[in-house]
Amino acid sequence: MKPLQVLQGHTTIETAFVVNDYPYGFRLRCKIRYWLEYAKGKGFRLCSQTTNPKRPGEVWNAPKKSTYSMLAVMGLNEEDHVTWTGCSVYDFEKLSEFEATYGLEFDHTQRGVCTAALKAYEAYLKRKAAQATAAQVPQSEAVITSTPALETPGWIEVSGPAGEPISIR
Repeated sequence: MKPLQVLQGHTTIETAFVVNDYPYGFRLRCKIRYWLEYAKGKGFRLCSQTTNPKRPGEVWNAPKKSTYSMLAVMGLNEEDHVTWTGCSVYDFEKLSEFEATYGLEFDHTQRGVCTAALKAYEAYLKRKAAQATAAQVPQSEAVITSTPALETPGWIEVSGPAGEPISIR
């Protein structure tokens, strides 16, 4: 799929990208405006709002808002229709590819989110590698050091790999 032609600077209802000839039902036409909204701690989401051609003047309907995504861009597809794409917190492995495709078009907020997400993903990979290395170190067998204690029937006290006491039932 071809990358989007990114639309920049459309981040509020006042700076929205406006399409003047948009279908409203089967026969009517209206205006629609799009913007990419950002909320700290939630991410980006695409918002759209149409006019109501059934009412006199230019009356705007309630805005429609999509689900938040960690990082996103809004743009035009091959058919010149407004759409958006992004990376969620579950798509960290795709983040580098997303940045390579759209990174030059990022605004200040998108750049900050992308940098923070890449750092978090790098830290996650390091932690995962350290855990895999630690899991490969053989653990010594637990050694029984005593018989069941009288005050706790059925319990056995053993020594763990580091010599710490462990109670097993």
